[in-house]
Amino acid sequence: MLVLFYPGASHSFISHDCVKKLGLSTRDLGCELIISTPTSGQVSTNSACVGCLMEVEGRRFKVNLVCLPLEGLKVILRMDWLSINHVVIHCGRHIIVFPETEGIELVSSQEAVKEMRGRSICFVIVAQEKKISTEE
Repeated sequence: MLVLFYPGASHSFISHDCVKKLGLSTRDLGCELIISTPTSGQVSTNSACVGCLMEVEGRRFKVNLVCLPLEGLKVILRMDWLSINHVVIHCGRHIIVFPETEGIELVSSQEAVKEMRGRSICFVIVAQEKKISTEE
């Protein structure tokens, strides 16, 4: 399937043909969007596939896709999808880079300090419980 990763797009889109072929369900947007496309000029739509499950390079993502009569392309993914999923476009190498998620684990603060002393690269998230009421 031909997918365009386009940081300048206003929304992420899917072709009507692709929606039909994959049997995806659509929702009414409650308004009409008029989109300017390079191949079809201005087109209007009022439907989208919400929370559509998509697999790219063996990784699964959810994305909202506005339905359009696209010519030649099946899906256009915009910048917000790239940033939410921490995907990087490496222009020099003409590739997209997905974040490494394997090997990530939670450790105690003592273990984190031990790892930092060993010159490991660590990302620390500090969380603290907060009581909202005395009954909790």
